[in-house]
Amino acid sequence: MLKKIIMSFICTLVLTLGAYANELSDVQTFFNNFVNASNTYSTTLPDYYVQNAKIIRVVHKPDGTKQSVVIPFERYLQELKKGAALARTVGYKNRYVNQKITKVGNDYKVSATRIPRNDKSGLEAYFIITKTKSGYKIKEESMGTTVQRFLNAK
Repeated sequence: MLKKIIMSFICTLVLTLGAYANELSDVQTFFNNFVNASNTYSTTLPDYYVQNAKIIRVVHKPDGTKQSVVIPFERYLQELKKGAALARTVGYKNRYVNQKITKVGNDYKVSATRIPRNDKSGLEAYFIITKTKSGYKIKEESMGTTVQRFLNAK
């Protein structure tokens, strides 16, 4: 009897860990596809987000302090469209290194160091990814930046 209980527990544990590993793999694939869509300026980029996703820019000021700014999602989408042509022309791309995926409640957090086109050291970034009826979506995005104009966001 004890042997059956232990075997049932082990089977349940293995199945649970397997499902978790599959979800992590799915989130990683989603994130990789998102990065590719971003770096190729895909018109499908808005589809990677939930409606009204929270967009945060953590502005690194010249004096060494930081200030978080929440960008309204509709404005973010407008700026994506406006900036795509110039970004494509100059070959702007982001790399994400030191990626770490953690489960946060029912969601996943992808933390990474974002390395913009000409940057050497990188800036912190994270994405909260949630599972929806239509697949995984980003519900919160936070990126460090040195672009000071975000401080004037309204």
